[in-house]
Amino acid sequence: MRNHKQNGFTLVELLVVIAIIGVLVGLLLPAVQAAREAARRMSCGNNIRQLGLGILNYESAYKRLPAGASGPCSYNPWSVHDENLGVGRMPINRYSVFVSILPMIEQQQLYTQIQDQRPFFRSTWDMQGNFTPWRTQIPSFRCPSDPGKMNPDANWDIDGAGRVNYAACYGDTVVNVSNAGHPAASRGAFQGRYARRLAEITDGAAYTILLGEIGTSPSSNLGAGQGKLRIQGTRWQAAGAANLETPIGCRNAKLGDRYNPAVVANGDLWHSQGLRWHDGDYNHGSIQTVLPPNSASCNRSLWDWGISSASSYHGPGAHVVFADNNVRFIPNSVDAGDAGRLAPEGNDGARSNEPSPYGAWGAMGTKDAGDLWDAATIE
Repeated sequence: MRNHKQNGFTLVELLVVIAIIGVLVGLLLPAVQAAREAARRMSCGNNIRQLGLGILNYESAYKRLPAGASGPCSYNPWSVHDENLGVGRMPINRYSVFVSILPMIEQQQLYTQIQDQRPFFRSTWDMQGNFTPWRTQIPSFRCPSDPGKMNPDANWDIDGAGRVNYAACYGDTVVNVSNAGHPAASRGAFQGRYARRLAEITDGAAYTILLGEIGTSPSSNLGAGQGKLRIQGTRWQAAGAANLETPIGCRNAKLGDRYNPAVVANGDLWHSQGLRWHDGDYNHGSIQTVLPPNSASCNRSLWDWGISSASSYHGPGAHVVFADNNVRFIPNSVDAGDAGRLAPEGNDGARSNEPSPYGAWGAMGTKDAGDLWDAATIE
C-alpha cells in the first residue's frame, strides 16, 4: 500500500511564522512612523517657506512688510480708522499678517470676501455669524504633524475657526509687546498695527526671523481636565503680581511637555495660540524669541504683556523662516541665554537698544539690536 505524504504547515510551524512576522512588524513600525514624521516635517518646512515668500512678495508690492495686526476691528463705524498715529500706521484691528498676504498665496477670493465687508467689519472672535472666511481652513496654514482640528460645528471663538501653525515674530520684549502707539514697541520684524520696512531690519535679513512654528491644542482638550496642561497651543494666565518680565518665572511653569500644576495653580490655563489664523493679537498669532522652542507661554497682562513660545509636535524643535526666506529647524536646546535677566523694554525703554540677553535665540528675533549669532549654535 502506497503512503501519501501530506503537504502543508503544522500548527507549530504556522505559529512560528506568525511570531516572526510579528517581530518584523514590531521592528519596522518605528521606522515607518519615523519616515512618516520626516515627510510631515518636510511638508511643514515647505509651508512656512511659502508663507515667508508670500510676505516678501507683499513687501515687493507695497514696499513694507504687512503689519502684525491691521484693519478695523468691529461693526462700529467709529472704530474703522486709527487716527493720529502718524506715518506707517495701520487702521486699528487684529487682522493677522496672513489676512494681508492672502492674494500672494492664491487666496484672492477669500481676501475679497473679507474686504467686501467695508465699512463694517467682522470681529476676529465672532463665530456666531457663520462668516465663511473665519471658518475656512487653509491647508498651507497647517503643519501635518499637528493633530489639532477645527470643529466646523462650533459656534464659539476658540474652536470654530480655521487654525494656523505659523506666527509672526515679535522679538524678545515681554512688556508692551504689541503696543500700537510706538514704532519701537517690538524689537522683532513685526509689530501690531505698524508696517515695517525691510530697511528697518539692520541686523540683516539672513539673521532675523519672520515667522515661527506654533502647535495648537487638540480639539478634545478644549475644556476641563489634564489635557489643558499641554504646552502646545496653551498659555498660563498668571494671577496676581506674578512678574514675567524676568522669563524664569514662565520657564518654571513647564514640567516635561506639560505645564507644572504647582506653578499654574496660581492663575489659569487657556487655549489661544493658532486657533484663529485671521487674528493678529499677540496671544493668538505671535512668537517671541525669549524662551527656547517648546517652552511654556505665559501672560501677565491679557493683551500685551507676556511670552509666546514657538512650539511644535515634532519633538526636538520648531521651524522658523528668516527674512531671506531661509528655513531652519531650531532645536529646543538652542542657546537662549539667561532667563534670569530682565527682558528689553519696548517704547525706547530700558535695555531697548542693547543686544538680546537671550543668546542666539534672542538674537534671531531682534531686527536691529546688533546681535551676533553663529549657525553652529543651532545645528
